[in-house]
Amino acid sequence: MSSAAPLELSQEVTTKAKGRLARAADSAKYLYDPRTGPKPTHFHTRTFLKSLRYFTIFAFWRLVRYAKYAAVGAIAAAVSGTVIGSVVSGAAFVVAPTGILGGATIGLVWAIAKYGFRRVRTKTSGRAAQHSNPRLDEKADAGKVE
Repeated sequence: MSSAAPLELSQEVTTKAKGRLARAADSAKYLYDPRTGPKPTHFHTRTFLKSLRYFTIFAFWRLVRYAKYAAVGAIAAAVSGTVIGSVVSGAAFVVAPTGILGGATIGLVWAIAKYGFRRVRTKTSGRAAQHSNPRLDEKADAGKVE
């Protein structure tokens, strides 16, 4: 009897371990894509895995964004260290402004310029559309337009 008890206990532990391993594999599949594969039975587990998935995706894309910023900064530093950088000394500031005030200033200048160019284009395109028909222009000059 003493020899049978450890054998039963080890089989029970092995069965539980296989069950836990299968659940962990199912959880990993659910973490990879929640729409496919078996869902965890507990609501809290599903919620935790979905939250972990969304946080991981968010953190990954945030790291990609910062890597792009670092690449732009490296390119700006490389350009400003060359002959072009010495000729156009403000290029690095325009490409990658320093600090919050620098970024706000560049953003404000950009917004004002964009608004101004858009307004000029609207006025110009309005005049161009108004004077696009030469016959109407001739009639207007002659005073025959209603």
